[in-house]
Amino acid sequence: MENTETEDDAEWNCSVHPSVFFLLGTLVLTTCATGMLCAAIMTDHWEEVTWDKQKLEVLANNTVRLQWLLDKAVARISTNDIRDKTIAFLVPMHGGIWTLCVSLTDEELSLLSRVGFPSVQPCVNYLSGGIDGIRGYEPRADWQHRMQNLSISCALVCLIILGSAALVGAFGVFQHQISAVLVTGVMYLLAASFALFTLTIIHFKRLHSKPTRGGADDAVEHSSSAVDGVVGPAGLARGIRDLLPARQFSTSWSLDLGWGGVMLCVMTSVLWILLSKIMRFNPISSMIHY
Repeated sequence: MENTETEDDAEWNCSVHPSVFFLLGTLVLTTCATGMLCAAIMTDHWEEVTWDKQKLEVLANNTVRLQWLLDKAVARISTNDIRDKTIAFLVPMHGGIWTLCVSLTDEELSLLSRVGFPSVQPCVNYLSGGIDGIRGYEPRADWQHRMQNLSISCALVCLIILGSAALVGAFGVFQHQISAVLVTGVMYLLAASFALFTLTIIHFKRLHSKPTRGGADDAVEHSSSAVDGVVGPAGLARGIRDLLPARQFSTSWSLDLGWGGVMLCVMTSVLWILLSKIMRFNPISSMIHY
């Protein structure tokens, strides 16, 4: 009888403290939140640029010639004179926080090059100054341009905070530092805040875009460009402004991924703060044995 009680006591003493499961759950949620938010920021499907075909045909009536290519995925705009001079190509695009890319494969771009499609970079990087170099093609409102830069800044700060939080959190867990664990929770809350700013700016930046003077009709481009669905060879920016209302801007899956990352970061922040409270009364070194 005594031997049985001794074995039961040994099994009980070797059992894992429930707080360890809380710690493991916190680490798993932290990994998911960090991965989801970083993936959302680094991907380039925050918004998509498409064209309303019916509206485009109405706007192009009697002004320019409209020719559909690639099963009506791309429109070639040319003049109505005998020379049939190409003005631009209207293409679908998708963009991220700091990139804007043509939504066409290399094979499709090769086929389009046979009908005068200019050689352009598949993606424009806002960080490299590419957007500023071709702003003359379609000038952006100052408010929208500032919001774009602000969203990039918030996204970069969010990535820095996530990286720092991972280091501080690991230090707090392995070195049993309650203050570091608490700081990790606060840092994830800050990361969620900056990500929220980025998401809000990207979501609403198109609602306040206003036409500016000296727009596409007066612009003269010095190199081939691809901005917001319009691709044109050098010096052929005239006649495009009347067609721009046919563009459609819609959010894509990266934005949804970002919202999910924000919610997980808030939950992760709460768990880290609770973990610091638990560690105050139950140090991790004593959680293994109960």
